[in-house]
Amino acid sequence: MTPSFPLWMREQLADGTWSDWTLVSWYTCPSEGDLLALIEREWTQLRPEPSTVAVQPDGGWVYATVPTIAYAEDAPRLHGAVLLGADVTIRATPTRYTWRWGDGETLTTEDPGRPYPDATVSHAYGPTVTVATIALDTTWSGHYRIGDGTWEPFDTTITSTSAGPTLDVLHPRTHLVGAANWRTGGEAWFRPRARRA
Repeated sequence: MTPSFPLWMREQLADGTWSDWTLVSWYTCPSEGDLLALIEREWTQLRPEPSTVAVQPDGGWVYATVPTIAYAEDAPRLHGAVLLGADVTIRATPTRYTWRWGDGETLTTEDPGRPYPDATVSHAYGPTVTVATIALDTTWSGHYRIGDGTWEPFDTTITSTSAGPTLDVLHPRTHLVGAANWRTGGEAWFRPRARRA
């Protein structure tokens, strides 16, 4: 750790002249506690790059009552800093995900989700929802190391927020587009069409 240099001071007097220099502190070496306090401060002020959010289907629209699949990137983030002359590395690892689906519903899980066909996180929108914007709050746990030392855990967590996509929620309806002629025995057929509620 880098020692601090002597600190001198003087003050301006009422007549505009300056006082003599006085010694405030001599050479000092920071303690381990000083370094750990700065590392903790660096951690609590860290803003990890938010997790990337993906949904399926990914065309900007989904069907109501049909599960919409969601998943997030779960890669750790590394942050380096020089504190009191010491090289410090901080590693943030996502440990909890809170999905805000845009319809008032939320889901908190330790699972980041998976794409189809191995989906583990999904949400079905109700019959009254027409547009929804998804957001994700990621909780990160952290570890640090000084130089090439061992990784040590932090006792606290930090949070980041990811902006997800805005989805049009479609509501399938079945419409009669052809009818059987009961006199001739013609075939009746139907075509489903999706529209907003």
